[in-house]
Amino acid sequence: MNILNKQPKVSSLIKKAFLNQKLVHAYLFSGEAGVGKKEMAFWMSKRFFCLEQYNNEPCNQCGNCKRIDSMNHPDLHFIEPDGQSIKIDQIRMLQKEFQYKGVESEKKCYIIQHVDKMTVQAANSLLKFLEEPNGQSLAILLTENRHRMLDTILSRVQVYQFQPLKEKELLDSYLTLGLDDDTAFLLSKSMTSFTSGQALLEDNWFQQAKTLLFQTLDEFIQDPYEATITIQTEWPALFSDKGKQQMSVRLLTIWFQQVVNASLNREIGIKNENSLLKRYQERINVVQGTDVLNELIYSKGKLRSNTHYLLVLEHISKVLKECLNNEKTKCMF
Repeated sequence: MNILNKQPKVSSLIKKAFLNQKLVHAYLFSGEAGVGKKEMAFWMSKRFFCLEQYNNEPCNQCGNCKRIDSMNHPDLHFIEPDGQSIKIDQIRMLQKEFQYKGVESEKKCYIIQHVDKMTVQAANSLLKFLEEPNGQSLAILLTENRHRMLDTILSRVQVYQFQPLKEKELLDSYLTLGLDDDTAFLLSKSMTSFTSGQALLEDNWFQQAKTLLFQTLDEFIQDPYEATITIQTEWPALFSDKGKQQMSVRLLTIWFQQVVNASLNREIGIKNENSLLKRYQERINVVQGTDVLNELIYSKGKLRSNTHYLLVLEHISKVLKECLNNEKTKCMF
């Protein structure tokens, strides 16, 4: 998705500043990972250097635009942490570069990724740099942790807060990580934060959760007794804390929302488990699926009120077996 569409509010403000020739010399883009801060920074740098702007946007065809795309523009400097931090020598080198005129014009631009990871010395050095901008310079600072920034730096920059991604945008962002369709879909439905979703991918935990989910759902169709054993033994081991236990119920909720949507001929996001989805459609009608969803909402509430996870799983197992056997479900613990 085009960055101008991904962050329309910030895009509008930046385009307006260019149009009215009211750029300030330093900006801070704040927001979680994946919301487009870096993309916007490079769009802004292209608009700053572009030789053939059209409709207040960079042309993407001139030499400057192409060299920025290839990270090869002599007057654009990109800085990111060296190891765990941005060090004072990196800022000093930047300051030295800015003592000279631009190679091809009076303009110079620098982008600092994870600016909150500067050492104290580097932050103080950058502060002096921000206080005394050289010529036609543009600074774009990027952070996921605005609260870690020095107040003295924040007071010298124009701060733009980037909004969290919408569900479809989250899905596209997860797909760019190389995830399979179902993993990306389940993550986008489960999390409102790209950063939080990435954290769940660490140590392959979310992939294991997805595998166990579909294994258990398949067992409920083929052998409910085996499914009950799985959900009572393997689920507590994998969903080992309160957050993960809530996630387990959320994943089941997403699945049964897909079952209901498929029965109503609505769009579905599950791509790789179509055969399993069809088997559930054959066994569960829309009314039954809605009943299961209500029971899962009830189960999430019981978890929040500190009901033991095993009791919640026992109830969910009972609900699914009764539903698949077309028995009347009772919402009781």
